[in-house]
Amino acid sequence: MRARWIAVLLISLSIFVCTSTALNACEATTFITNAGNAMMGAARNGSPKAFSGVASRYTDLNDIAMFALGPNKAALSKAQKAEYVALTRGFIGRFMARHASRFSGSGLKITGCSGTKNTLIVNTQLSGGKKIIFKLYKTKRGYLVRDVNVSSVWLAQQLRSTFVGVMRRNHGDFAALFKYLRT
Repeated sequence: MRARWIAVLLISLSIFVCTSTALNACEATTFITNAGNAMMGAARNGSPKAFSGVASRYTDLNDIAMFALGPNKAALSKAQKAEYVALTRGFIGRFMARHASRFSGSGLKITGCSGTKNTLIVNTQLSGGKKIIFKLYKTKRGYLVRDVNVSSVWLAQQLRSTFVGVMRRNHGDFAALFKYLRT
């Protein structure tokens, strides 16, 4: 009986140690810390340009922009693609600047890290208690953010819903989407 209790204790302890070690050894810790600090700096600045800069540096804007088009992606011409990605970058900057208070804080703590070799989900908490979840993927250059969950909203998913809705209301007209993205 005593051996069984010792075995249970050792297993419990090893699970705790492995979980703590995995959390402390999150491969993306430096990336998330840098991205989080940049995001909090942009929130203090409050300008769309500051948020657009963070998005350019820490996300794969091209993939996010293409994802946001949903089923309309195939209809985007190569000639329109660069303009569309640039407009999406500006839209993201303005959107995030309008919601800057959700990113304000003086520090960021990683509370969880899980995933595979090339994709990670990193749970964080700002100093004020707000939770932010990052979906990352690894490239040859390092990690990039694929999506961010703030206040229970996945931002790339929200972009997709918005952009697809604009396209649907305007019968697939990219000019209407581009006009929307400029506002």
